[in-house]
Amino acid sequence: MSHREELNLILRAARLYYEDGLTQQQVARELGVSRPKVSRLLRQAREEGIVQITILDPFAEHSALERELAAVFDLRQAVVTACAKTEGETLRRRIGFAAAEFLAHTLTDGQRVGVGWGRTLHSVVTSLDVRREARIQVIPLIGGMGQVAPSFQVNELARELAEAFGGTWQALYAPAFVGERVARESLIRLDDVQLVLRTWPTLDWALVGVGHFEFQRQSSMFFADYIDEPALQQLEAAGAVGDLCGRFFDQKGEPCGVEEGVVGISLEQLRALDGVIGVAGGEEKVPAILGALRGGYLNVLITDEATAQAVLARHRAGE
Repeated sequence: MSHREELNLILRAARLYYEDGLTQQQVARELGVSRPKVSRLLRQAREEGIVQITILDPFAEHSALERELAAVFDLRQAVVTACAKTEGETLRRRIGFAAAEFLAHTLTDGQRVGVGWGRTLHSVVTSLDVRREARIQVIPLIGGMGQVAPSFQVNELARELAEAFGGTWQALYAPAFVGERVARESLIRLDDVQLVLRTWPTLDWALVGVGHFEFQRQSSMFFADYIDEPALQQLEAAGAVGDLCGRFFDQKGEPCGVEEGVVGISLEQLRALDGVIGVAGGEEKVPAILGALRGGYLNVLITDEATAQAVLARHRAGE
């Protein structure tokens, strides 16, 4: 076998093992070689520099970056985790782990904690490994959805968060998007709904994800199923970049667009709280995170290193 052929075999083994996630035995069957041969090929891949392994310490500190974020945006605290060249679910898991650690060391007995929705918040809840009880009370910050992913089932997120700390939770039995102001007003007068809504101004902490409007608009992830096309066009025309609990804002943090039919905490109510924890990351979310920070809706930001740097750079550039 020529050197070129050997390198090609090493490359194929490395791709199957590291990129496709096959076991060494599966790689061996795919390539028609023995498992020990695959082990040698993978070792050669590292020796040849074809495979380079970087270990990112999730406990690594980025104190200077955290201090700068807190100072620039007047935050109580910023938490930045290492996430070089990661995206999607891997990035959400890393940020979720950092947020779970923050909650585990921050929440105390008797505190009221509001929770929003989103894939990153779902990662937070599933990352919780609390070794002490804190009898918190968890309250949803927005109504529910129909047949959607678990990350947008806010009552379920509230239950899981409460149980992780040995606390209690209150369900919000109302849809997030009602569509008509009259219908919403009738709905929020119900005793069970009022029980939840009255707690929002009294929250010690509010845990929220930062929605990215352009992504939702392009992918029709769920907004298009619950907000009609004219309303979406109105949001686009108003310059919407993101949302917090279904409440949209522009790049300056100014509220815009659909409000009347939403059953969820308002941007004004979030701004009035002292402990709003925003959990989000990724290049595509930079405009939305920056808008939320400029609007003064967040007191704590938990994100990744690349996103934190991009947010600060964009802010300095006046974008």
